[in-house]
Amino acid sequence: MSKEALTLMEAKMIIGSELKESPKIKQAPLFEGINHIIAEDVVCEKNFPVLPKSTMDGFVVSSKREKYFIKGEIPLKVRPPYHLKAEDTYQVYTGSFLPINSLYVIKKEMASINQGMLLPVTETAFEKNFIDAGEDCKKGETVIEKGKVLSPRAASFLSMAGIKRVKVYKMPKVGILPVGTELVGRTGPDLTGFIIKRFAESMISSAELMGPVPDSVDKISRAILKLAKKYDVLLTIGGTGASNRDLTTDAVLASGGKLVFKGIKIQPGRTTGFFIFNGRPLIALPGNAQAAVTAFFVILPEIFQKMGFATISTKEKAVLKKSIEVPEGWTRVFFAKILNHNGCKLAEILDVKPHTLRFLLESDALLIISGRVSEGSLVDALLI
Repeated sequence: MSKEALTLMEAKMIIGSELKESPKIKQAPLFEGINHIIAEDVVCEKNFPVLPKSTMDGFVVSSKREKYFIKGEIPLKVRPPYHLKAEDTYQVYTGSFLPINSLYVIKKEMASINQGMLLPVTETAFEKNFIDAGEDCKKGETVIEKGKVLSPRAASFLSMAGIKRVKVYKMPKVGILPVGTELVGRTGPDLTGFIIKRFAESMISSAELMGPVPDSVDKISRAILKLAKKYDVLLTIGGTGASNRDLTTDAVLASGGKLVFKGIKIQPGRTTGFFIFNGRPLIALPGNAQAAVTAFFVILPEIFQKMGFATISTKEKAVLKKSIEVPEGWTRVFFAKILNHNGCKLAEILDVKPHTLRFLLESDALLIISGRVSEGSLVDALLI
């Protein structure tokens, strides 16, 4: 257990040593995998479509001639002749499969029929009007890369391509417990807890926000004991400061949790604590919304990764609009606005006063900065 505030790097190293990584992966029926993160590249198992496919009602031909013998029709969902003779044609419909050597589908209105013969009206009748085998995806082609989220649209495409199951990362279950007597009895959810829930869901996790518990070691402890087994990660919000009303640490210890560290050299969010409870992580976040959000984004992705889950975070490069200098050993998390200036992304740090909520309205990114970064430098902006 560390008694002094740790640097962010030290905190991450300790988290890694406490948590055992084992990939949380499952084989899921395709549509049950929607909104999960793909655990391995999804590859087309066969050409899709398996054969050329008409996009028009008309007549399929394999050569350019003045007339063709009409041999019959190719109905929908019927396998066509493998090879089409140069002098022959078949009537086809939108969606009909075509012979492998098809060259054109002549629209009905671009041809005349006389005694079982098809005669193209003009040279312009010879248009392709079909898609090739494998045009949507070719056998062996990667269609969704590992680490992407399986969307309903992607699942629909995979279903049409004949893919029935996918490997996905399990969704971590996150429980969020607000702490504070001042929160009990209020109408609606705890604001900071609600924000954290939404951000947890944006990382592709299943998050549940509990009702608040008052500043009581016994009541906080009982709530933790009740909830800890239900969730992969438990977050408490509030009660991490130094006053006699900040009882979260005492409550976790009283319920049997192990304090790994309390205090990280991040600003805001310094009083964040990390515990192990029944082999699972418990993170004590500050009650202040700014501090809770910054500590959440700095710590939780690391915890998910070390547990074997996958997370989604979107970063983009941006040019820093104004120089920043952070004291040695510390990490500052800045709320920022990403501006588009003549095609260049600029990161503008917002003047966010402590304990205000306007950052929710104005910021769209976090900058996690250590040391000195000069104006004009390229930085990673974590989009939120």
